[in-house]
Amino acid sequence: MASRSPKPPAAPGSDRELRADARRNREQVLRTAQRLFAAEGLGVSLDEIARRAGVGPGTVHRHFPSKEALYLAVSIDQLKQLAAEGEALAATGDPAALFTLLSRMMSSGAENAAVKSALLAAEFDVRTAAPDVAADLTSRVADLLGRAHAVGVVRPDLTADEVMALVAGAFAAIRHANAESSPERSARIARLILDGLRPRTTS
Repeated sequence: MASRSPKPPAAPGSDRELRADARRNREQVLRTAQRLFAAEGLGVSLDEIARRAGVGPGTVHRHFPSKEALYLAVSIDQLKQLAAEGEALAATGDPAALFTLLSRMMSSGAENAAVKSALLAAEFDVRTAAPDVAADLTSRVADLLGRAHAVGVVRPDLTADEVMALVAGAFAAIRHANAESSPERSARIARLILDGLRPRTTS
């Protein structure tokens, strides 16, 4: 069978190069927005996000016509990152990788609690807006949970739906404790919740 010849590099100014450039700009805006929202709150303007991302204001407004659209995109991007992390953890073969992923999910939720609250206030549901992405993350959690069950590092009666519900509950607990801005306090709350997933020991 003849080997496939590699794609030639995109010519300067070609549609393919422009599409790649637009994707890079969008990703840079998302990363910058995520960082600024977590560090400085939701009052950061789209123009300031553009300046910090090193792109023109028109680029940001073209991709994200409103703050709500940017909030939603940031949240969906986080789910994609977490799903990718789950896939990478599965490849390590670590039976306790479930706890690593859940810790990261809770940390991500704490860091971006303001964005999630804004979406709730605007009646945006990430699971409805990006069902495939949400389902992919749930699938990664279910896979890691199955591996954890196989070696007995989690409660045998624990289900993937319960795990996802507990992660959502962790966000609420962290907000209730006003711990969003304290990595130490939010991490402690996460540890307390994760400890409840481990097998019960008999004395």
